[in-house]
Amino acid sequence: MATKPIKTAVLALGRSGWNIHVNAQRNDERFTVVSVMDLDEGRRKQAEEELGCDSYTDLKSLLKKSEAEVIVVATPSFLHGPNSIEALKSGRHVIVEKPMSATLTEADRMIAAAEKNGVHLFVHQNYRFNRNFTFMRDVIKSRKLGKLTHIGYISHGYSRRNDWQCLRKFSGGLLNNKITHPLDQLLALVDSPIKDILCDLKHISDAGDVEDHVKMLLRAENGVTIDVEDSSSAATVDSGPEWTLLGTCGAMTIRRGEAKLKYYDPKKAPKIVLNPDPMAEGRQYGNKDTLPWQEEELKAVGVDIGSYYDAVYATLRRKKKFPIDPRQVREMMRVLSVCRKQNPDFPGK
Repeated sequence: MATKPIKTAVLALGRSGWNIHVNAQRNDERFTVVSVMDLDEGRRKQAEEELGCDSYTDLKSLLKKSEAEVIVVATPSFLHGPNSIEALKSGRHVIVEKPMSATLTEADRMIAAAEKNGVHLFVHQNYRFNRNFTFMRDVIKSRKLGKLTHIGYISHGYSRRNDWQCLRKFSGGLLNNKITHPLDQLLALVDSPIKDILCDLKHISDAGDVEDHVKMLLRAENGVTIDVEDSSSAATVDSGPEWTLLGTCGAMTIRRGEAKLKYYDPKKAPKIVLNPDPMAEGRQYGNKDTLPWQEEELKAVGVDIGSYYDAVYATLRRKKKFPIDPRQVREMMRVLSVCRKQNPDFPGK
């Protein structure tokens, strides 16, 4: 017998709700959008005509009348927590857009609501399914670079954004709206809780009152350090590598999808012997150590593990374990909350 499609409801038909979630489901026979919610009459009418769904202006009415078993929360960021909790309490599974919530407290309440009601909380950290992520993950697992010691991520651009995501009251800013993707990838690659956090936020070129420049230094319990620099107010002419991975036996950089690796096999390296004599021979330091370096240039494209919605379907219909635990995302929310506490009134323009 054919498995029944998953019936979904999409809350808010903006860029994420319509362009990402509706478009991911509308041509996928495994999913059926049966309901939508939006304040805009034109958007509701378009959805009704194109999807054959019913529409609502408020969540309470949708939860009371809709047949949806999954609620997709794509409302503005500051509503993610309240909308998700209400949907979870109704006994529905929830797919919530990033950021998971506006506060760490909300994230904890969301996780608790999912557990209490026996439903799934899926956080839309879809970059975990990108093939650049699986590429980095598999390089680390291969131990080609030795033991991982450090990861760096940098992204520069210059703009003067002026929409609602430039306002604190709507949970705007880089921390919520851009860094949540690479930071989620970084924490997953390091695979260890973060023990030390140093963060600097600046407001430089955007309108509003939120950060558009972020510098973050993290140290995990396993000793790996993370360096994040993300700025929409950095007018650099030519950027360096977006990703830098350092290991005990080599390094890898990724720039514009091209990976460069330099590493050696420690088993083939000559034995190094410490010379404790403070009288350096010939007044020279160092040695003539020659390592068997290898270099590679590769496309930063890893294995294809399917899409985010492939994983949602596998979890709900085939009882597979979803690859992203909301408690992992909760750790990221904790890091972001510390960053905000360190910068209650960050400097800038």
